[in-house]
Amino acid sequence: MDADATTKPYQYPVNPLYLVMEKPDQQMEDQLEAEEKISNTLRQQLKKARQEIQKLKDEHRISEEEAERRIAKLMQDQQNNQKLIADMAKEYAQMDYDQMDDLNRRISDAILDGRLSEADSLLRSKGDINSRIAKNKREQETEAQREKELAQQQAELAESKAGTQKEKEDIAADCYKFFNRFKLANQHDSAAHYIQLRAELDTTNAKWQFNAAYYLAKQKQHNMAIRLFERALDIYRRLAKSNPQTYEPDVAQTLNGLANLYSDTQRLTEGEAMYKEALEIYRWLANANPQAYEPKVAGTLNNLANLYKKNQRLTESEAMYKEALEIRRRLANANPHTYEAAVASTLNNLANLYSQTQRLTESEAMYKEALEIRRRLAKSNPQAYEPDVAQTLNTLASLYHKTQRLTESEAMYKEALEIRRRLAKSNPQAYEPDVAMTLNNLASLYKNTQRLTEGEAMFKETLVIYRRLAKSNPQAYEPDVAGTLYNLANLYKNTQRFTESETMYKEALEIRQRLAKSNPQAYEPDVAATLNNIGVLCEKQGNYTMALEYYGKALAIYEKVYGSEHRYTKLAKKNTEIVKQKISEQ
Repeated sequence: MDADATTKPYQYPVNPLYLVMEKPDQQMEDQLEAEEKISNTLRQQLKKARQEIQKLKDEHRISEEEAERRIAKLMQDQQNNQKLIADMAKEYAQMDYDQMDDLNRRISDAILDGRLSEADSLLRSKGDINSRIAKNKREQETEAQREKELAQQQAELAESKAGTQKEKEDIAADCYKFFNRFKLANQHDSAAHYIQLRAELDTTNAKWQFNAAYYLAKQKQHNMAIRLFERALDIYRRLAKSNPQTYEPDVAQTLNGLANLYSDTQRLTEGEAMYKEALEIYRWLANANPQAYEPKVAGTLNNLANLYKKNQRLTESEAMYKEALEIRRRLANANPHTYEAAVASTLNNLANLYSQTQRLTESEAMYKEALEIRRRLAKSNPQAYEPDVAQTLNTLASLYHKTQRLTESEAMYKEALEIRRRLAKSNPQAYEPDVAMTLNNLASLYKNTQRLTEGEAMFKETLVIYRRLAKSNPQAYEPDVAGTLYNLANLYKNTQRFTESETMYKEALEIRQRLAKSNPQAYEPDVAATLNNIGVLCEKQGNYTMALEYYGKALAIYEKVYGSEHRYTKLAKKNTEIVKQKISEQ
């Protein structure tokens, strides 16, 4: 059968295995034929021996009594030969002549056919038997000595490898201690260095790769985290082939971690495939062990819903959030201490979706429930849950901003900003992006309420942070640099600072066009919006020809992305017509 089609591993010997099969009646026939040939040979040899005895007696070289004794001995030998004949016949009947070389095949044939002189000659052609025995003994002694030396070398190698392994484990343990020491001191760059050193110490240790990838991902070191997650996934997949029950959970966990990073870095198609594979594994595991794996099912549903929300697949996203929330509420009823934080997370995500789809009452209710849970959890464990409190404050503030509840919105943005600034002091790599996000949101609120000086200062601080982050991780933060440039350009446009506005729009456009080349679905709408606003800027300055050019480019993208009936397309068409009219009037 095909060994590759089975799950059991097989080892194959170097030498081939031959199966020689013969029917029982054919084997019996071969054995009888061999017995007859051997019997004939022995009879002929007996006859010849008796003739020699008779000749010796006739020549008076032996006495009559000696001749009779020798003949009696021959007769006794003949009786004893019956077992010899049977054994030899069985041996020759079972010989596999195909496995013999030509010389040995000829010798066997000669013996079986009674051509003993020929057999003797062929045997002697191999060399003197005593010399061959002596040579063979010398070779055995040499091989035994070599075997002893090899055994000694293998023992020394095993001892060396054991020492190397022990030293490696000791180094790895020290790397991990350094990692914990720097992590506790909030020196996260140093902590990341040591956890990565441990991973590189043994690239076949999947757990070390995963642990380093997980921590580096939290520190926004996306490229290195992706490389380590991919390495861990490759190892766990190989292990799961022979032992799925043990290693499939590790495969799913690594898929989830890698999918999170792909989602964060706009590799959404790859991220979706990995979330789906992880979800399939966790559902399978949860059938046998719901207590252990239902939380994993809910977590993966939540992550996949986040990705669908990014891709504007909002119906699928809502369905997955709801399934995740139903599982997590059920788990939290039995064990609130363990699962309430997960309930709050899904509530917050579903509230974001409802806000995005203008279901604002439902959104506010979910944000408030999430905030209430997170504030309660943060009282007993601020280090773990204050980041979550800040997240919900920020998103609820955005909702209030959208619904013109500006005083409440400002208060929540400020509280979120205060928390995030405090967190960023001890771990800037992890929390500075959150500081920048809240600054950007509060700056937008100040711009909309004509507090332009405060708005400008916050946009500028946001831009400084995102530019710094983009230097080390452009894939993750260049979109944020472009977004902040765009917001600041809008502010300058509204305050008649056209030169500064144009500079910032064009820098934002260059970044967005570059991003759209590799991911048009995600970034072409941003390109179109920037082109449209540069057109507005040109129109304000009376440069109608340039305005028409930019409006036309924006219109072409909007029609491709949204179709002719979308409000953005219609607005771009209207702008184009107005500018054409102005050009005709000049």
